[in-house]
Amino acid sequence: MAGEGDYILSPGDTLDLMVYREPDLSMRSKIARDGRVQLPLLGEVAVAGLSVREAQNRIRDLYNADYLVDPQIYLNIASYVQRKITVIGQVASPGSYELMGTESLGMLEAVGMAGGFTRIADTRNIQVKRRVGGKTEIFKVNSKRLDDEKGGGFKVLPGDIITVGESWY
Repeated sequence: MAGEGDYILSPGDTLDLMVYREPDLSMRSKIARDGRVQLPLLGEVAVAGLSVREAQNRIRDLYNADYLVDPQIYLNIASYVQRKITVIGQVASPGSYELMGTESLGMLEAVGMAGGFTRIADTRNIQVKRRVGGKTEIFKVNSKRLDDEKGGGFKVLPGDIITVGESWY
C-alpha cells in the first residue's frame, strides 16, 4: 500500500528500469495512457496507480516467477508527466502553473503562485473544477475557513482549474 506522501505513478511518467547484472533488461519506458509500461520479456505491465516501490515489487515478482532467480530491480522516475494547475479570476497573475515532481499544494499556496488575491477578490468565493473519473466536479472553497479547525486544508490536484470570484462590495 502506498504510504502518505508516496508518489503515485501516472500515465505519461517515464521510468528507468535497471536489473542488476542483466544489462539487456535495463531500459527507459513511458507509461501509456492505459497505465501500462512495456518491459523486456514481460510485455505490458500495469503500473499506474502504484507507488514506485509497489511497481518495483510487482516487476520483481514477475521476473522472479518465470525468468530470473531473485532479481534485483531498481526503478526510478526519469521524468514526471506534466502536472499543471490553472488559476484564473481575481489573482495578480492568472495562468497555468506547473507542479514539480511529487509537490502538492494547498489552496492558499496555489493562489500565492498566481501572485495572490487582487484587492477586489472575493476570498470566500473560490471555485475549483476537477475531473474525477471522467466527470467534472465543482468545489466551492472559502479561503477564510482554510485555517480554522472545521475548514481544514483544501489540497489542489494536477488538472484543477481554480477561479477566484470578484467581490461586489
